[in-house]
Amino acid sequence: MTKKTAEQLELEKLRWENEKLKSDLGKTRMALDIMGKAHALLEDLSESAGSDEPPMTS
Repeated sequence: MTKKTAEQLELEKLRWENEKLKSDLGKTRMALDIMGKAHALLEDLSESAGSDEPPMTS
């Protein structure tokens, strides 16, 4: 059985951290995409709700 060097252990740790960060980044991007779509939908609903009101007369 070969003992791993400090450099090999550090490399494994950094690779694991890199994969975790890539996964987290993917989740964050997906959440931002969903939030953007929800914001656009709410804007559309707000605009359409505002146009249903009769015009104000003086």
